[in-house]
Amino acid sequence: MFRNLRYILLLLSFLLVNKSFSQKNDLLSNEIQFIKLYSKLLSFPQENYDSVSYYAEKFENEFAQFIKKNPTTIDYSFKNIIDSNICWIKTSGDKNFRIYSWDSWTGGSMHIFKTIYQWKSNGKVFSSLPQYAEGDLGSFCSKIITVPINNQSFYLAITNGIFSNKSMMQEISTFSIKGNKLVDTIKLFKTKTKKLNQISVEFDFFSVVDRPERPLELISYDEKKNIIYIPVVDNNGKVSNKNILYQLKGSYFEFVGIEIGKRK
Repeated sequence: MFRNLRYILLLLSFLLVNKSFSQKNDLLSNEIQFIKLYSKLLSFPQENYDSVSYYAEKFENEFAQFIKKNPTTIDYSFKNIIDSNICWIKTSGDKNFRIYSWDSWTGGSMHIFKTIYQWKSNGKVFSSLPQYAEGDLGSFCSKIITVPINNQSFYLAITNGIFSNKSMMQEISTFSIKGNKLVDTIKLFKTKTKKLNQISVEFDFFSVVDRPERPLELISYDEKKNIIYIPVVDNNGKVSNKNILYQLKGSYFEFVGIEIGKRK
């Protein structure tokens, strides 16, 4: 009896390992195909708008469907896609929220970015494409900061918009998971007069072009002090050496002052 039970357990273990290996191979195979498809998009000059648009839409549709139909992708590294600089893929510290973002190359000097949100809740994985307002070019996510507040995880996504070679934007936005829904309307930032669910900074790229980090880290977070640093920008878009500070106090990041001194 015990021999039969041990045999059954070994067989189940083998089948599970084999299934996991097979799934990883399938994900890798698809990942390589997406790299080839995106490379096809890049093979056309941007002036060839019809071809660029066709392959940009094809990549977006097929990649979004792939993410939607394969929930295990939330734990897959996509190392080859990341190393090929095709897509920014950022995952929260608790592994429950992920943002995929990439350049569609359909906007010329105005970069039009596409995004997929993916999240895990109650043992299930969901995904969605954000609906942009008319004229919104989208942005790419460079970091997700996970902050626990009142026994709930909140996700602060730092995103980046490129409007021209000079004009750019960095933004910090709040996300959370409630039930099976991804919520992006929670007003977590508290100024002296109102509450906000996001804070954005438009700036002149050439005022910070000498900074070494890429992507730029103008908005930063100190985990030990629970402080978000937002750069002060003058009327000409030049990033100053001052930062607006928002510190976590209770249920909100509250404005606590302005600090002088350039942060990296």
